[in-house]
Amino acid sequence: MENNTKKDDVLLDVQNLSVSFHTYAGEVKAVRKLNFHLNRGETLAFVGESGCGKSVTAKALMRILPKDSSEIKKESVIMYNGENVMDMKGKRLTELRGGEIAMIFQDPMTSLNPVLTIGFQITEALKIHRHLSKADAKKEAIRLLEMVQIPEPEKRLKSYPHELSGGMRQRVMIAMAISCSPELLIADEPTTALDVTIQAQILDLIMDLKEQMHTAVILVTHDLGVVANFADRIQVMYAGSIIEEGTTDEIFYESRHPYTWALLNSVPKIHEREEELRALGGTPPDLLLPLNGCPFAPRCSRAMEICKQLPPPLTKHSETHNSWCWLEHEYAGEIDWQNMREGGY
Repeated sequence: MENNTKKDDVLLDVQNLSVSFHTYAGEVKAVRKLNFHLNRGETLAFVGESGCGKSVTAKALMRILPKDSSEIKKESVIMYNGENVMDMKGKRLTELRGGEIAMIFQDPMTSLNPVLTIGFQITEALKIHRHLSKADAKKEAIRLLEMVQIPEPEKRLKSYPHELSGGMRQRVMIAMAISCSPELLIADEPTTALDVTIQAQILDLIMDLKEQMHTAVILVTHDLGVVANFADRIQVMYAGSIIEEGTTDEIFYESRHPYTWALLNSVPKIHEREEELRALGGTPPDLLLPLNGCPFAPRCSRAMEICKQLPPPLTKHSETHNSWCWLEHEYAGEIDWQNMREGGY
């Protein structure tokens, strides 16, 4: 937690979050000792490749990971409004999910029930969490569909998910997520299955609703281009760990980790249409195996021998900007960071 952050401003404070999956091949350590916080009304983005632990982290916050195969380690602490989510049970946990913390899932077609109408699915949440009557729940459902800019909302209540377009289904998911005015909205890759034009509309919609409702947002995405004008802070994840974190400006213009440079250099630039995109070579590490040293070392052209042997230490660049990389060590010598960033990983 930053020194200049007041305790009352912190909505979510996560310490030592570790999540494993137990498979036939062994224990997959998907998330490894994460520490981060989220202030009230703030937007925090989790960014990284598929498999880096972004979505697992987001689902762990609500404890909606599969019980039969996943395990949130005992040392994990998820403080929400001063209350440890790990200690919540039964009714209190139900109140939290959907009521105080809501999630917009990646694929609305698999998240919405195909045999139930849109109206039934929205009003069900309103009855459970807000204890509304059937008539009041219907009125509120119509109002919510209007908020997310769905035309003819009363007619759409009678529609089934397959009768709506991808963008419309995602708007329905957003309506369901905001139905109980949550303090925290988690958007897990909310634009992945949509075309570029609809992506922009959905992101603008989430941003507008955030401002109207003063809701904090966690955005999970693999695309740094999506968060450029959306997030207040970004945490870059790799192999279940945070390897760099900072404000959006710090990550885009003052980044200090080779993996962050690789992600930035893979984003298409409008003014460089002829330039070939730089692909990130190699593959992520096998999370079944112990990770010695920096997990990015095998893919990093700047890697030194120590990178393969010992985990990199924390380097603080400002009150908000941290990175974990051996290039920051005094023995690494003088580095031209600007040229390094432009040169990629």
